[in-house]
This record gives sequence, structure tokens and C-alpha cells, in this order.
Amino acid sequence: MKVVGATRRLGLFGVSVLLNGVISLITIPIVIAVAGADPWASMATGQSIGNSIGVLVAFGWALTGPATIAMAPVDRRPGLFLDSLFSRGAILLPLILVQALVTMAIVPHAKFVAFVAGLGMTLAGVSANWYFTGESRPGRFLFLDTVPRVLGTVTGLLLVVLTDELLFFALAQLAGSLLALGVSSYVIFRGQQLDFREAARWRNIVARLSEQRHGVVATGLYAALTPAILGIVAVTAPASLPLFVLADRLSKFVGMATAPLIQVFQGWVPAASGAELLRRISLSGRIALTLGLLAGAVYAALLPLFSELLTHDQVAVDVSSAIAFGCVASSWVISPYLTNVALMAVGRVRVIAVTASVGVPLTLLLLASAELFGLAEFAPWAIVIGNTVGMVWLALALRQAMRRPIAPDLAFAQALEPAR
Repeated sequence: MKVVGATRRLGLFGVSVLLNGVISLITIPIVIAVAGADPWASMATGQSIGNSIGVLVAFGWALTGPATIAMAPVDRRPGLFLDSLFSRGAILLPLILVQALVTMAIVPHAKFVAFVAGLGMTLAGVSANWYFTGESRPGRFLFLDTVPRVLGTVTGLLLVVLTDELLFFALAQLAGSLLALGVSSYVIFRGQQLDFREAARWRNIVARLSEQRHGVVATGLYAALTPAILGIVAVTAPASLPLFVLADRLSKFVGMATAPLIQVFQGWVPAASGAELLRRISLSGRIALTLGLLAGAVYAALLPLFSELLTHDQVAVDVSSAIAFGCVASSWVISPYLTNVALMAVGRVRVIAVTASVGVPLTLLLLASAELFGLAEFAPWAIVIGNTVGMVWLALALRQAMRRPIAPDLAFAQALEPAR
């Protein structure tokens, strides 16, 4: 990887993350001050539900897409995105209905606001962010995807301050998501000779969705984890919901801070083969592990302070919970590296799906058991145990895969096909 090019890509991806992170961080104390902790927690829960449904809408392309695009000839890439857009669009409406039902069932307050706020997250499932990551075009990622979403959030924040109405905040974020999708699609398709009718044929849509079966199982289960955790807490220990929502939101900032590096790895690692591929996996893995452990330690140390500042002392964090959520924060760095970079580079999508099928139910079972048996202090550690089991399994699978000849997975076959 050339240092100058890598630094530039890292910097541009970093600007996207910084914009999203800073704006999201600023909104928390302002919205809580205007609307209160409970309405904010409800809206944030709705956003988490929408984000998870958005992962289902993405139908595995967020996992397999960057590597597929990175390996595809340049002239094939817009067609691959078009195929994915029609396929994801076909399942968008049914999943929006699912999102509405889940939101109404789980969110305790401001249900309609929570649904609209979540809808903006759901539409992220049809975005082009994974496409820009795969083609190593962080400038497009920034200006076509990030900036429209940030504009929506900023507009919503101004509206909620002026009107004290959370619904306007949710609507503005939804408008930002729609704008990002529109401008991204226009730029990708501009000047291209694409067969829209062929891409829209039902048999092609079904074939593409079938190719994504392992990817959607993995991403779907991982996406369901956070809202399922919040749902269990909301039902069994509602008083703890603000703590879990806050910890979840802040831990994601750790993942966001290291996301630019993961995105660079997504375009760099799969582009190699043979011994060079193994070298890149080893090097990037050491970097990801170091950053993950460091980020988790810093997060655990600062979580009580940030909780005090951001919630105006309305949410307290004890030492044990801070350490546990710090471990969870580490997993927001290490786990995405294992799944989105390393195992994808060696064509092991099925392994990721199997791991998710074991790890996610285990985590939820441990959490539910802790809450039902009155072991509230153990609840955060239940999440840590589940995450750790999953990551160890992934690491062992990667080690085994690196010792065998590497064959491309079905999810990548479309990138190797000749143009239609």
C-alpha cells in the first residue's frame, strides 16, 4: 500500500466518520435537554431498530459488497450496484412493515417519532456507501453519502431546538437519507449503458438474493443483536434502558473512530492474492487488534465521565459496567475486522454466518438469564461473554483458512462474470 495514497484515503474516510461522530455526539445532550431522557431513549431505540432493519435491507451487500467491487473490473461495477439496488428495493417495503411492528412493540414512548427516526436508518440499507468503499473512492463516500445525511441531522437539530418537536428531527434525518441515495445513484449511473429492464427481472432479483444468503444471515443476526438486547432490557429492567442505550451509542463511536482504517483494509486486503494476501491479513490483523484493545481501555475509563456530561447526571455508570462496556467497545473494532476484511478476503462468508448463528443466541440467552434471575450487575458481562465466544470462533476459522488454498465464495462469482 503506497503511503501517500493510503494516508489520503484514510483521511477522507476519517472526515466522513468525524462528521457523523461529532454531529451525533452533539445531538445527544441537546435533544435530552429539550425533550428529556426518556423520549430521547425511545427515539434512539427506534433508530437502533431502523439501523438493524437497514442491515436486513442491505441483504448482505454491506458485508460482501466492498470485496466484490474491489475485485470486479471497473466497467462492471455500476452494473453490480444496479443489480443490488433492484434486489434490495424488492425487499424494502416488507421490511419497513416489520420495522413498524417491532417499533410499536418495543419502544415505550413517542412510538411514531421512533418509527420515523428509524426509517431514515432503514433507508441506509439501499445506500451506496459499501460501493464507494469497495472502489476506494472515499471522496465520493464523503460528498455523496455522508454530507447529505449530516445536513439532514443538522437541520433536524435546529428544528427540534426551535420547536421542541422531535418529529421534525426524525423527518429531517429521513430527508437526508433520501438525498444521499438519490445523488449517489445519479453519479454511479451517469454516462453508463445499463440494462435496467434486465436488472429488474424477477428471476435475476431472486438469483442475486440467493447468492447473498450467507451474507444476509450473518448481517441479519448481528443487526438484530442490539435491538434484541435493548428489547430484553426494556421488558425485564426498564430502569436500566437509558444506561444500555447510552453505552450502545457511545461504544459505536469507538467503531466509528476506527472505521476509516477498516474501510481502507476492505479495499486493500482483498485486492491481493497468494502470499501477499496472507501478509496483508497478518499485518492488518495486528493493527486492528492493537487498536481494539486500546480503544476499549480508553472507552472504559471515560464512559462514567461522558455519561455524567451528556445526560446531565440522569444516567449513572458503575465501575463494573464501565469495564464491561469497554470490552464491548473493543469488539466494535475487532469483530468487523474479522468479518468484513479478513474472512471476506479468504472467501469464508459461510463461516461468518455460522458464527453469528451461535454467538447471537448465546449472548441473548445469557443476558435474559441474568435479568430474569435478578443479576443486573452481570447483564453487561453477559454481552461480553457472548461477543468473546463469537470472536474467538472467527479467529480460529481465519487461522484455519489461511492454511488452506483460498477459493472465492459464491458471493464473489458475479464480479468475475463477463459483462452482459
